[in-house]
Amino acid sequence: MKISKPFPLSLQVRPYRWRGQSRIGLSIIVLVDASELVPVIESEQKLWELANTELDSGGVIEYGIPKVNPEFLVSGKAYSNFSKDKTKVDLTVRVNDLVRQLRVFGEREYIDKKITNPKEFKEIPLTWANSYGGEGFENNPMGKGYIKKNDEQSNEPIILPNIENPNHLIVELRDEYKSYNFGPQSMVWPVRFGKVGTYSEEWKKRDFPGFFPDMDPTMFNAAQDDQIFKNLDCFPNNTNFSVINMHPEKEVWKGIIPAWSGRCLVKLQKTPDHEAEVIDVSLKLKTLWLVPHLEKYILIFQESIPSWFDDGTEIIHVLASLEWGHSPKPADHYMQFMSLREDHYTSALKAFSDEDLLPENVKHIGFDSEPAEVGELTEKLLKFQDYVKKITREHINEIGLDGSYYLPQEVGPQPRSNLKFLNEKQKWQDDRVEQLRNHFNDVKAARKRYVLSKGVDKEFDELTRANELYEFATSDLKNIKQNPNLEDTKLSKLQEMYSEENSDQRIDKLKKKMWSLTAQFDQGEYSINSLARKVNRDGLIEMIAKAESVEGIHLTDADLSKLEFKNIDFSFAIFKGTNLTGCRFIKCKLNEAAFSFAILNNVVFDDCEFLTTNFNQAKFDGSYFKNCKFEKLVIFEYSFFKCQIESCYFKEILAHQSTFLNCKFKECVHDGFSMVQSSYKDCEYLDCEWQRCAYTECSIENCDFNKNYFYRFALTLTDIENSSFKSSWLEALSVISDNPLVKIDFTECYIKNSSLRKQNFRGCIFNNSIIENSELSHSSFVDIDMTCIEVPDSLFRHSKFSKVDFTNSNLMTGTFTHSIFSEVNFTHVNFFRCEMGHTIIKDDCIEHENYMELIQLEPTEGRVSDAS
Repeated sequence: MKISKPFPLSLQVRPYRWRGQSRIGLSIIVLVDASELVPVIESEQKLWELANTELDSGGVIEYGIPKVNPEFLVSGKAYSNFSKDKTKVDLTVRVNDLVRQLRVFGEREYIDKKITNPKEFKEIPLTWANSYGGEGFENNPMGKGYIKKNDEQSNEPIILPNIENPNHLIVELRDEYKSYNFGPQSMVWPVRFGKVGTYSEEWKKRDFPGFFPDMDPTMFNAAQDDQIFKNLDCFPNNTNFSVINMHPEKEVWKGIIPAWSGRCLVKLQKTPDHEAEVIDVSLKLKTLWLVPHLEKYILIFQESIPSWFDDGTEIIHVLASLEWGHSPKPADHYMQFMSLREDHYTSALKAFSDEDLLPENVKHIGFDSEPAEVGELTEKLLKFQDYVKKITREHINEIGLDGSYYLPQEVGPQPRSNLKFLNEKQKWQDDRVEQLRNHFNDVKAARKRYVLSKGVDKEFDELTRANELYEFATSDLKNIKQNPNLEDTKLSKLQEMYSEENSDQRIDKLKKKMWSLTAQFDQGEYSINSLARKVNRDGLIEMIAKAESVEGIHLTDADLSKLEFKNIDFSFAIFKGTNLTGCRFIKCKLNEAAFSFAILNNVVFDDCEFLTTNFNQAKFDGSYFKNCKFEKLVIFEYSFFKCQIESCYFKEILAHQSTFLNCKFKECVHDGFSMVQSSYKDCEYLDCEWQRCAYTECSIENCDFNKNYFYRFALTLTDIENSSFKSSWLEALSVISDNPLVKIDFTECYIKNSSLRKQNFRGCIFNNSIIENSELSHSSFVDIDMTCIEVPDSLFRHSKFSKVDFTNSNLMTGTFTHSIFSEVNFTHVNFFRCEMGHTIIKDDCIEHENYMELIQLEPTEGRVSDAS
């Protein structure tokens, strides 16, 4: 389910079932700051902060089921500032024509059957702890003043409640009184929970696990009866209110609720075979929650719509908005917004477009409108940022340029970027990219004409502005020669640095790295100097015999076949096109070496290191790797054919468009290993370990991953066929595939905390496997062997099972609700505490000698509601 909403709004989506019908409850919660003449919509973060600190509701604002009648609630404090008697004060709240009063006393005690005089006070919180109640009083166990029957003869002083009804004041504590407050009553108190209804067999057949059919829906009204408008179904527009003696500086706080209305567009799809439909629903104002001392109030808009399922499975997308009731926005506006949010390219850009989903001309506080206070970490980051800029300015000054021009000094706090303009900025960038793309195509065409005309066509120089660049560089060199102050700068030494060999070790290392990283590009001969020594077979043998360093050696197109190298450091060596057939590398370092286009037939690498080595377009045929370490590699188009890799370690590898054919891996470790658009065929992995690995858009065919350990392994848009994971541990496995998983063997596997949702399994084997706490809902299982399987706490909701054998399986605590079974063998199956409600078991299924204790088969009637 995707949710689109502005940052200030809080949205609750609550699927539920009642009286044979499944419905979706929709609630929009808004916090409004009314301290100014014009209301301001506060952020959702402040809404929930308020719920935790001020509302005396345990952090709960709403349960998501639409209320039958509107109600008002008040949370806050009583103030005696405007009362002559500082020991007590009367509070009055009026919402439209409904008025309620309470009286608040200072601290009092009940001693010797007498009530002491109340003490003076400035403020008292209107919490249920200050209302009548206490331990043993079911409708307010957190209050005070209640006396248990066994304690009536006690002479201990009893603290009396501060909040009372002025028309029913406490006189004698031995009598039981009612608890009064403006705030919400707890759902677990009998005054509310007593309306939940009663258990019945009819309910079990039709509505389980929904609400009881005789439930009184007013249980979702949190306020006491005097605050509920029993003759209305919602608040009218321009509702007005006033509150007396609940503000520290105002005797009366009053206001008018803006004529807003909530609105939701809900996209539903019954099954993948059905077309999605969008329901446009208007939400009514059901709850007004006042917080007078902060001059804020909460608005809750609610409505419900019919649905097909009681778990909300059919919900694809919910859009929530707030708009003026007298000028609603057209449906096309919201439909276009939903389509943009569903598009992967534009979704993030529209996430900050709150104005599209809020009333016009209303100020709101969104994602980052107010800068946060500067903490210690932020202060350190700002100091580090200033330090980096300072060092950068110094470097710019060293090369003869003005650092203050390129990085001007910043004074004072810097303005934060406004995310609402992100959409326009992205559009400008897209236009700029399109311009550059067109310019690049023009340059390519001009270069082709320039080559064909042998320099006669000058458009290439004009498009690349080569003449301007030459004049600019010449001018800079002249300026350096004429200005003695620039003679010692790095810019003036640039020509000297390139003309002298071995002038700077850092530059030398970068050159070697450049040759290694670009070896796969066919760009002609290298520029050879003493730094890049190009040698042949005999030269290399002679250098090794003399114990000379071969680091960075240039072996392009050399024939080194059947040579053995031991304890040699070949770092930065270039093996481009080198014939390495039959070579043996033992305990060699091949860090940042390049093997592009090399002939790598039957090569042995034993205990070697490959750190950021360039294997681009390398082809290994019949090679053998043992105890080797591969780390931090980014590889394009390399292949392994009939290779053996044993006890090797792969860390932080990213490979694109690579091929593995008929290879064997044994006891290898893969950590941070990613493959993209690659293929595996007829490969074998034995006792290997995979952590934080991902295969994306790959193909795996006829491969065996037996006795492997997988942890946090992702298969995204990867086709798997005729492969085996026998006796493997698969934890946190995630599979997303558009194509069926065909003939996969999961025999004796332990699959834990994994997601295989919406997958099509065809001809697979799960014999003696354990699938624990995993998600396989909305999947299809056809011709599957699930004998002796265990599925503790796993979900198979809305799945289809055809020609599946569950013989001797343990389905205890598994969930199969809304699933369909056809030609399924249930023989000697343990269904203890298995959820099978709403399932369809066709007549062609076999059920024989199964354990059915505490199986949940209900509801058996009314499986799918009509959402039309």
